Amino acid sequence: MPSSRRLLRLNMEEVLFALWIAAIIGPLAWSWYHKASIAMAMTLSLLFGYIVQLFWGWILDSSQLTELYLRVVMIPALVESGHFHTLITSGFVHSWRDPLHVLGNIVIIALVGIPLEDRLGRGKWLVSYFIGLLGGSIAWTLVNGGSYTPALGASGAAFGILGAYLCGWPQDEVYFPIILIRKWPVQFIALFYFGFEIYKAWSVYGLSQPSHVAHIAHFGGFILAYATLPILKKNLEWEGEIELEEITAENPFEGVDDLVKRLLAEGDEKETRQAWLEEIAERAKCPVCDGNLYLKKMRIRCESESSHVAWP
Repeated sequence: MPSSRRLLRLNMEEVLFALWIAAIIGPLAWSWYHKASIAMAMTLSLLFGYIVQLFWGWILDSSQLTELYLRVVMIPALVESGHFHTLITSGFVHSWRDPLHVLGNIVIIALVGIPLEDRLGRGKWLVSYFIGLLGGSIAWTLVNGGSYTPALGASGAAFGILGAYLCGWPQDEVYFPIILIRKWPVQFIALFYFGFEIYKAWSVYGLSQPSHVAHIAHFGGFILAYATLPILKKNLEWEGEIELEEITAENPFEGVDDLVKRLLAEGDEKETRQAWLEEIAERAKCPVCDGNLYLKKMRIRCESESSHVAWP
């Protein structure tokens, strides 16, 4: 009977661990397959992963919970002994007793990360995200070599998003809740967070105040993502939203000349212009591969290969 109970406990632990993995990978895989926003998918991955962690805390006893966390959190001494996977997995696990931990990261990833994805594209955004995550993890491990103090959370990646955006497009404005929910320049948001982090870190290390926050990881993510953004940005052509006067009656599609004429005649307002472009994208086919089309940033592109067409 005791062995049966032990087996049941082990099975429950494995089921909850597998559910956590599925909660993280699922939104990212779905987003990539459907060419949806990878930044939004990342926020869902973090949120769903945290919800599964709540079940960890509610269902498992303390020893089982400790075993699960030891699989995924980053502990410098264990990283040095070969637990390199935790440099990544630690970024998808948060303190289950503190919902503000995950929500604070989600706010940055959603409100700043999605506009950054529009600038970089899905693939390069994902690379930049993991650069920030790794930057934070490596910085924490180097500074705390041999330590058994754990670190967890996506804060290094969130700070990496701020650093990358600051390097690439500091004048962009995005909605963000700093005192008021309004549009703020990216440089203000990034430097506000970085400056406040310096103050908090100085309070900890300069005045020897206790803290459970991995400030060094935040700096590492911010700095490494900032430093590597020029490499990712290389050969990146940013296309802003198209204006009506830039559109000509000539188009590469068949059977939509009437819609293009309506677009030119009625597209003074951005919303109307977008509606007609969406209608064209729905009715037309890619002139190269005859595939479906979609609209992004007021340009019609091929779903199969964006380089096939970008009109107007």
